[in-house]
Amino acid sequence: MPDTRGLLKKCLGELGLAPHREEEILRELADHLEDHATALEARGITDEQAFQEALSGVGDWPKFREEIHRAETEEATMNYQVTYRTKVLWLPALGALTLSSGLLALFQFLGLVPRFYWLSGIGIPFYLPWLIALPAIGAVAAFWSQRAGGKAVHRLLAALAPPIGMLGTFLIGPFIGLLIYLLIPLFSDGAGHRRTRFPLHAPPMIGVFLMLASWVLLPAVGLLLGAVPFLRSHEAQS
Repeated sequence: MPDTRGLLKKCLGELGLAPHREEEILRELADHLEDHATALEARGITDEQAFQEALSGVGDWPKFREEIHRAETEEATMNYQVTYRTKVLWLPALGALTLSSGLLALFQFLGLVPRFYWLSGIGIPFYLPWLIALPAIGAVAAFWSQRAGGKAVHRLLAALAPPIGMLGTFLIGPFIGLLIYLLIPLFSDGAGHRRTRFPLHAPPMIGVFLMLASWVLLPAVGLLLGAVPFLRSHEAQS
């Protein structure tokens, strides 16, 4: 069997990829070519003829080289984009969520009760120590994204991850409540009476707005105050 890798490298030319990746591609192609030639030899074809026939199966080598280069370039671009978004957005956002939730849990563990404000008979909790600490969390998330090379929009989204997650909870909550109400018939007895009564009441809109202000709007303002200095700085090079 001739030097398969050397012949493939001569036919393909330079792929324009990293040396170790070119060697991997040549090794894979050489193994495939040798397997094909071995299968042809099993039919009674000589060694040299089997190799030449397997080699001629490629046809257009320049086009084959372009296809390899394009596939490798697209894969590298996709991998870079995933890694880039993870570093500049998902990890800082996860850090902000973890710090925000952990700090709130710590305050509750220490016995710091929220201050309630009553409006139209609805009590709205405000964790003042937690709200005061949020600018520092926003600054940490925005700085983290900036150091990773994130753009201004990445820094902003990373800093606002906690209220964005809370807003999603508020949006999903009504659908979960409706689903539970629709599943009530499953808890009926044989006579058709419900074992458990779950009255369906629409929450007062003013209460919804106040809860959104307490858990989404005010935390977003606090986080944004901490992130603003890092949003105004120059764009970091990715």
